[in-house]
Amino acid sequence: MDDFGSGYSSLNMLKEAPVDEIKLDMRFLSAADPYGRAEEILHMIITMGNDMKLSIIAEGVETEQQKVMLQGFGCNKAQGYFYARPMREAEYTELLRKEKEEN
Repeated sequence: MDDFGSGYSSLNMLKEAPVDEIKLDMRFLSAADPYGRAEEILHMIITMGNDMKLSIIAEGVETEQQKVMLQGFGCNKAQGYFYARPMREAEYTELLRKEKEEN
């Protein structure tokens, strides 16, 4: 389920749809958190998803601090500018090749 936490995604959709992965909406990691609830909501969603044996991926990760926080909550998949900017397929293939050589 893409962009969980926004739009039409809801807890009812988790109950009613054959979902095997939750992709957390990037707005949970944005700076705008007027009530200071984003981290607790993220933690609860990740815990719930893990309890349901769903794969959890966070989008919009831009800092080491966000990465560490998400890992601490049990989220082991993430995407965002912290890892790489959007790129063409050829660039991505080259990046994978270089990483493979380094490891």
